Amino acid sequence: MNRTISALVSLAVTILLLAAWCASGWLAADVQPERAFVSGLLAGLVILLNAVLLFLVNDRVMADSGLVTPVAYVVLATANPAALWYTPLHAASLLMALSIVFLLGFCALRPSMGRLAGCWAALGSAGLIFPPLLWLAPLYAVLTVGKAEDKLKFWTASLLTLCLPAAIALAFNSLGGTRTATAFFSDIWAQMSTLPHRPLHLSAAMLCRIVLTALAVLLAIIRALGRIDRYKISRSAAVIRIIFLTLAICVLTALFCRDGQAAAGLVTYLPVALILNEYFGSSDRQHTAGARTLAIILMLVLLVERITCFV
Repeated sequence: MNRTISALVSLAVTILLLAAWCASGWLAADVQPERAFVSGLLAGLVILLNAVLLFLVNDRVMADSGLVTPVAYVVLATANPAALWYTPLHAASLLMALSIVFLLGFCALRPSMGRLAGCWAALGSAGLIFPPLLWLAPLYAVLTVGKAEDKLKFWTASLLTLCLPAAIALAFNSLGGTRTATAFFSDIWAQMSTLPHRPLHLSAAMLCRIVLTALAVLLAIIRALGRIDRYKISRSAAVIRIIFLTLAICVLTALFCRDGQAAAGLVTYLPVALILNEYFGSSDRQHTAGARTLAIILMLVLLVERITCFV
C-alpha cells in the first residue's frame, strides 16, 4: 500500500513539474500565431500523445514501465518554447511515433502484416508532411526484412502501403485540380534533395544542451551494446533498431530542419528518448551515480536555457 501511495505521489509530482515546464515555455515563446490557444492546445496534445506512445513502447516492447522515456521526450522536445505552438512537424512527429510503434512491434514482438502495413503507411504519411523522412525507407526495409517469412509478400505489402498515402493525396489533388502528378512528385523530391541554406542560430545554452544530450545518447548506445547479450531477445532486437533509428533521424533533422528547428526536436527525440532510457533508467549502483550527475547537469542547462528566453 505504501509503495502504491509513493508511486502515485511521484507520478503526481512529475506531472506537475512537466506542466510547470510547459507553462513556462508557453510564456517564454516568442511567437504569437493566429488562434494561439488552439495552436498551443493542438501542440500540447500531440506532445502528450507522442509521450504516451513512447511509454507504451517502453512498457510492451522493452519491458520497462519507468517514466524516464516519456519525461525525457516531453522535456527535450519542448526545450525550444516555439515547439509548443502547432506546426506541420507536429503532425509528422505523431505519424513517426506511430510508425516506430508498429516497427518495433513487428521486429521485437510478433511479425504481422497489420503491423508491417501500419509501419510503412505511417512513414509514408509522415513523408508527405516532411518529405526528408522518406529517406528512412531503405533503413526500414533493412530493419524489417529479416523478420518476414514470405519475402515476396513482405516487399509487396511494404511498397504498396508506403505509396498508399501518396496515392490518396494525389487523388485529392487531381480532383481539386490543384497540382498535376508531375508537380506533386517534383515538389516532394525537391524537399527531399534540397538542403536549407539559412544559417543555424544557436545560443550558448542551446548548444550546451545539444552537446550534453548527444553525449548522453552516445553513452546510452555504448552501454546498450555492452549489455545486449543480457537482454531478452525481444528487447535486444528493439534496442538495435532504436540505435539505428536514432542515428538516422538525428542526421536527417540536422540536415533538413534548419529553418524549422523549433519543432525539429519533436521528431528527433522520439528514438532519442527511447535510447536514453538505457542510460538514465538503469538501476545499477555503480552506473547510477554517473547517470544522475549527467542528468542534473543537463537539467541545469535546460533551466538556464529556459531562463534566457525571458531575458
